[in-house]
Amino acid sequence: MKIVNTGWNYRHPKDFRISRPHGSGDYLLLLLKSEATFFLEEGQQMAAPNTVILYRKGTPQLYGAASGDFCNDWLHIELEEAEVREIEALDIPMDTLIPVDSVNQLSELLKNIFQECYSQNLCREESMALYFRLLMRKLAEKRKTFVPGREMPYHEELCALRSELRLAPQKPWSVETISRKLKLSRSYMQHLYKAYFGIPVMTEVTNFRMEYARYLLSSTDYRVRHVAEMCGYESDVHFMRQFKKSVGITPSEYRTQHELSRT
Repeated sequence: MKIVNTGWNYRHPKDFRISRPHGSGDYLLLLLKSEATFFLEEGQQMAAPNTVILYRKGTPQLYGAASGDFCNDWLHIELEEAEVREIEALDIPMDTLIPVDSVNQLSELLKNIFQECYSQNLCREESMALYFRLLMRKLAEKRKTFVPGREMPYHEELCALRSELRLAPQKPWSVETISRKLKLSRSYMQHLYKAYFGIPVMTEVTNFRMEYARYLLSSTDYRVRHVAEMCGYESDVHFMRQFKKSVGITPSEYRTQHELSRT
């Protein structure tokens, strides 16, 4: 695999057009962030924002802005035959418009390729190859889970929130603070979270806090009161009650069990 050239978050005026009757001499990946018009084998097609296309080497590339400015990420890349087969095994069709719920995650991966491409990092070639393989796998995931006509509101925001809940369980999370963070009503936020992840948001917060508590109790000598504070509990009594309810034993008993298991 060889990165020929790449661009991230490029914006062009409304008269932007690309006409390469014989292709660009390499494979071309486009992540669309605006409406666009494409001329493919089937004829003229409209592409909405959050559409992806991977052109084969030699395929004519005829596309441009549909209304307003044209914004996209792009990647010109040389691929070995084995790498092409790997993409085909992921069931990613080439020379085809692929709608996804959002290109944001894909765009972040391509941004990493862009930054590596113009860096002097010692392992930049290996890093770009790994980012590209991950990008293809995430595209395959998105293609298989995309349902035309089904709204997937706040998907990226909820995934980012869930990561933050796990990485920072000590924060004073509540339905009110989370709904304000997402700029949603309390009831709508709770409905969306459970619909996406199958668990109420505050139950998730408690689970992440208990997970962190078990780690601290089994790997540090912090007093139980300090562990409670580090997990976001103002009252160590409340923490101990919650821990026993969730784990089945007290924090002290849990620590003793794990001390014995290490001897």
